[in-house]
Amino acid sequence: MRQAGLGRVRALAAALAMTVALTGCTIPFVNIEVPFEMPDLSSLPLPKIDLENLDIKPIKLPVGVRTSVDEARANVLSDKASTLSDEALVMPGYLTVGLKTTTSSAPTCVEGEFGAVFGLDVDLGAALASELGLKVRYVPVIDGSALGTECDVIMNGSSDNPDSIAIAGTYVESASSFFYRGESTVVVPTDLGGKSVGIQSGSVSETVLNRTGLKMSQHPYDNLNEAFNALDNGEVDFVLCEAYPGGYLATLHEGISFAGALEAPTTSGVAVSASNEELVSAVQSAFDTISANGVFEGLRSRWVGAMPTLTTDSVIQGVPAGSDSASATSPEQSGDEASDGSDAGSNAITNI
Repeated sequence: MRQAGLGRVRALAAALAMTVALTGCTIPFVNIEVPFEMPDLSSLPLPKIDLENLDIKPIKLPVGVRTSVDEARANVLSDKASTLSDEALVMPGYLTVGLKTTTSSAPTCVEGEFGAVFGLDVDLGAALASELGLKVRYVPVIDGSALGTECDVIMNGSSDNPDSIAIAGTYVESASSFFYRGESTVVVPTDLGGKSVGIQSGSVSETVLNRTGLKMSQHPYDNLNEAFNALDNGEVDFVLCEAYPGGYLATLHEGISFAGALEAPTTSGVAVSASNEELVSAVQSAFDTISANGVFEGLRSRWVGAMPTLTTDSVIQGVPAGSDSASATSPEQSGDEASDGSDAGSNAITNI
């Protein structure tokens, strides 16, 4: 089913590849109670999307066939009855999910045509609501101040202060990562030395690479679409970019896989007001349940395919250290091999 669905995605993507610059997105503040069923991904229309990467510059990513807020808003209730008190929820009977529409990126939160919003955050919010025996509603948020007033949870959140914000389940790992044509693995530095790498010009990953002592031939591209197309066509040996956008694009190119992270991953997850102990406990329990029964893995695979969950074991070991003054030179600027580098933690997801 998945291979057939991806085939349809590729066909649709070829026919509907036009994108426009992302200027922000909005989510209507609405409540819908129509039953929701997880659709066959191959049956949904392909939205035309532009979105922002976690890297510095905006990128253009063609979004495949995925569940959107429009479908997920009316999530079907499970057989479970909610045990949460009305006081624990912003709106009784609903899990009000905050989406960081202006700061998140593919594949966690993506805007399509006419304000439609797609992404892993959308799917996961619906799954949590169903497990909790609640309907789901979505609101756009900026930061953690919305917890307890505008929303119950914020997706793709992190916290430097666990006394105010609790993370009830982590599900996104952030790190500059290599992708290549081959089986998923973690390469070693000798696999990278002297090889060519596609990279988004001006991105955080470019800075990360330029701070190591790796010597690779850098090929800058305006966006990750072009870099992955070049990898698919054999024009470069690797692409370096944020893990989840890379994992997403890899699903649209047969035979491209994760090849190791260049820095230790940071994580983000489902943020809940720490003072709402009832809700923290319930959301954590729901997250643990859908993680154990395969629901979350099914949702995750829609967006990043078979990309492994990033841990310390995913980090490429023995990367030579670079000097502070090291700077890369692209092949267009010099005939020499480029000098690349790492800046651990620089791609950490912005705290809510």
